[in-house]
Amino acid sequence: MEKVVFPSGHQKRPYMIVNDSLVVLENSGTNWSVTNRDENSDIFHPNAGTIILGVFLFLLIFLTILGNALVLIAMLLKKKLRTVSNMFIVSLSFTDFLLGSIVMIPAALQELFHEWVLIHEFCPVWVSFDVMLSSASVLNVCLISIDRYISIITPLRYNTMMTFKKASLMLAGVWSIAVLSSFVPIMNGFHNPTVPSLKNLTLFSSTPLCLFIINGTYGSIATTVTILCPIIIAIVLYYRVSKEAKRQAFFVSTLLTPGNVLLRQHVPAKHLREPFTRKATVTLGTIVGAYVTTWSPFLIANIIEGFCQCIPGKIFTSFVWLGYCNSLINPIIYPLFMRDFRKVYVLALSKCCPFLHKLENFRIEQTLYKGIRTPNR
Repeated sequence: MEKVVFPSGHQKRPYMIVNDSLVVLENSGTNWSVTNRDENSDIFHPNAGTIILGVFLFLLIFLTILGNALVLIAMLLKKKLRTVSNMFIVSLSFTDFLLGSIVMIPAALQELFHEWVLIHEFCPVWVSFDVMLSSASVLNVCLISIDRYISIITPLRYNTMMTFKKASLMLAGVWSIAVLSSFVPIMNGFHNPTVPSLKNLTLFSSTPLCLFIINGTYGSIATTVTILCPIIIAIVLYYRVSKEAKRQAFFVSTLLTPGNVLLRQHVPAKHLREPFTRKATVTLGTIVGAYVTTWSPFLIANIIEGFCQCIPGKIFTSFVWLGYCNSLINPIIYPLFMRDFRKVYVLALSKCCPFLHKLENFRIEQTLYKGIRTPNR
């Protein structure tokens, strides 16, 4: 028996190949029985719940596309942001932008209509993009961890170790791995040669469904290379970075203590190398933590499903969409921890919304007014 993965969330049922024919198995409590594949087709019945779900999903998609588009626009408008370190952030934002526009929209349509409503030829392309972008996302997080690790562990050698050329080669390698693990095997049917569910969309039901069914070999290799190994590397590097940041902070505090005693003035240690230590560590920890939090339930469910096929379809779908939410969280992290991103965000939003521009001017006027009224001491 092989593994069935429904990326858009239908009740998952195991199957068997009998005399070169595919049959679906139904669990009757203690035994598995064969059922007619056309008896389990879903019919679209619009109701209040479906409408609410549709509004929520497309609001999530809109905010994901908008947030990552703002990151890309910020890079174009602000020359100061075009650094080697931010190249990896641009790559991650571009990945999340494509995920929101190419992957999440068809996934939401299939989730709402319970069938594939787009052209059939786009099904394998959509699945390939889903796998490629999900893989590229975690690989980019891994590159961000490597970049922050080098900048903190060996700050004096960072400019020579991490140049634009080397960063470009690293990004090219990441995207090559993502393509080789998605488009190449999926478009050629190597992910599961015995079940052509991406070409025959009525293989499991009378209505067309774009179902991604993988065998154990492809699933093990793809998951290990593109998800497990990169996220383990990112977690280990973050641990090393946070440990080094604490060591540097302690070292700086020991140097400043005699000066504080002589000058009778306290100089906060965090003011020294704060961009390299504290901010870099917090930003990296937030990005890695957000990815682990949003994608871990899906990874755990995916592993369990490979052994027992016991995860309900709706729960599995909620885990998939929780992972998609990571593409919305990333563009929120940048303005919270990076001042330059925050300035560009405010500028772009103020131009799009005149009310926000007036509100910002009012805040500046109130700050100046309070400064004038405050007596000098």
